[in-house]
Amino acid sequence: MEGEVDKVMGLCALCGPDNGETRTLRQSHFLPKAIYRYLNRFKAKGTKLLLRSQENEKVFSMGRQVFQALLCDTCEGLMSAEGEDYYLSTVLKINEEEKLPSSVYQILRSSLMAVWTAPLGDYGPGLILSVGSNVLPAIKSQQLYHFVIGMFWKSTFEGWEHCAAMPLESHVKEEMRKFLRGGDFLQGYIVRVVPSFWRAKFGAVFPVLDQGQPFFSIDQLDFYLEKAEQQFRSATSMEAVPLLYTVDSMRSQRAYRIMTANYRKAEHTKSAAKTQLSWLGD
Repeated sequence: MEGEVDKVMGLCALCGPDNGETRTLRQSHFLPKAIYRYLNRFKAKGTKLLLRSQENEKVFSMGRQVFQALLCDTCEGLMSAEGEDYYLSTVLKINEEEKLPSSVYQILRSSLMAVWTAPLGDYGPGLILSVGSNVLPAIKSQQLYHFVIGMFWKSTFEGWEHCAAMPLESHVKEEMRKFLRGGDFLQGYIVRVVPSFWRAKFGAVFPVLDQGQPFFSIDQLDFYLEKAEQQFRSATSMEAVPLLYTVDSMRSQRAYRIMTANYRKAEHTKSAAKTQLSWLGD
């Protein structure tokens, strides 16, 4: 890819503040590179990936990936090993042979929906069910948490083409950086994972503030970062990851409606007009 072979020397955004070393920086991708390959692989024949930026209301065909010189080789490897590889191989990847969703999505659907829809249960439309990471040991929640925090942390930097920097407080960004290098969890915050059980969606929303909360979405899972002192303390007191898996039909449907409404109301360039989203509902 053009520009990726160019060597850029500088301070790595992840390890540089600690060691002060100037290193060769990789062209770090906002979304892991394999996600672009995955989305390209499963798009309909004759169509293209589409992008709608915050700075420009138009929807257009995305001819290249979003990246910038940000991390050194060592830290790129750390991000992959601690979270991205698990996300790509287990959380995102579908079962092509049997035409099934990812294994993590299947675990969430079978474990949570059985409780949420139980005839004698206390849940149902308009009510919310949340379970901690310790309830679903088959999911590697520590690695999923690392991936999510990494996405939110990267989103705080200027320089991503088409993506405005997320305005998080400096101490939050620093706690994220330290966690990604092997430090403690982000104090007083939880990651909330909300699966879309009611609507199929095959797109991505880069990190933004939604009603003041950091949010992003990739395919069937929505991710939120919430300040929640009590839930954080409860999770860490049980030596669990401060991450909640949540069935919330109203929040899930709202995320879907926002995604589709933004697509519909935006102006489409000529390059994008021929590619319609087949999963848009009424």
